[in-house]
Amino acid sequence: MVKNSKSSESTVKSEVVNIDGENFISNTDVEYGEPVGVVAAQSMGEPSTQMVLRTFHSAGIATTISSGLPRIIEIIDGRKKQASPTMTVTLEPKVAKDYDEVKKLVKRFQEIRVKDLISKHRENLKDSKLELTFSDSKLKDVGLKVDDVMKKLNDKFGNVIIEKKEDKLFFSYKKAKDIHATRTAFIHILNFMVSGLSGIKKAVIMQNDDETFYIFTSGSNVSDAMELKGVESDKIYSTDIFDVQKAYGIEAARNAIAYEIKSTMEHEGVRVNFRHMGLIADSMTLTGDIKGVGRHGIAGTKSSVFARAAYEETVKHFVNASIFGESDPLKGVTENILIGKQIKVGTGLVKLGVKKSDLSKIKADE
Repeated sequence: MVKNSKSSESTVKSEVVNIDGENFISNTDVEYGEPVGVVAAQSMGEPSTQMVLRTFHSAGIATTISSGLPRIIEIIDGRKKQASPTMTVTLEPKVAKDYDEVKKLVKRFQEIRVKDLISKHRENLKDSKLELTFSDSKLKDVGLKVDDVMKKLNDKFGNVIIEKKEDKLFFSYKKAKDIHATRTAFIHILNFMVSGLSGIKKAVIMQNDDETFYIFTSGSNVSDAMELKGVESDKIYSTDIFDVQKAYGIEAARNAIAYEIKSTMEHEGVRVNFRHMGLIADSMTLTGDIKGVGRHGIAGTKSSVFARAAYEETVKHFVNASIFGESDPLKGVTENILIGKQIKVGTGLVKLGVKKSDLSKIKADE
């Protein structure tokens, strides 16, 4: 056992673990004065450089899921619109073992719009008319009929006259003189969602090792997925951290951030201690909402003028500080490095005192 001094009155015990011939100290509390932010930044930043190098070697691989450094940046920046969110949906035990039931359920996930069900369409903007020809095979795949689509469109678009002839729907817009409004209405009709969950581009059935089924989706909509019968509402995992926050709260979003960073790093073959990822996740969710680390998030809301100016938009921060008469106590790491002062972490926290009697002796010796 190794004892690490935490203060003059207490000690913290930690265990030395040997991993691949190297000794690591595990389960230790953070020492007083430890620059945890700088260490976390270094621990994440250096391996990320290696991920960039690996990305070039796998440039030709086709994938729909964001990974590597782009995914890390996406998470840490707190981008609300993510490149390729996915959702893993656990089903209730009775449903999960019945493939036919799962097959019916999966059809309720993928968003189906009017334009996905037609084989062709014709627009006549001069007379404000639209003709849609529906595909029987496409309607059969999603379990819909032309009458179902017509009913939903009638409920949504009250200012459009809709008529049905066989597998075709004919639309007449009441505001015939307004071509711009007519074209806008036709676009809305084509993009109208007739079934499924908004944001779910594709849904497929997957199988676990125990031969039970679950649903994997391209796109994320946890809140609506929770309402579907047969779904375990508390066992839906999404890679969209904002969607997780909306459905489950900020604590779940914090865990999702840390887990997504961890899984991305591990997928790239990089080993980083989880405490660094946890610190980043804690910092991003500290205020009860998700904030990125950039100038629009954590870095832009720091109390220190120098710390804000050191990141981006330097002139703007100095001008605003001079206008409003801001002061900087120089207590952080960034601002002290910027002006060349010793940072107040580690040995920089230690202050030495000399007795007057000893000081007089030192001067005499000099």
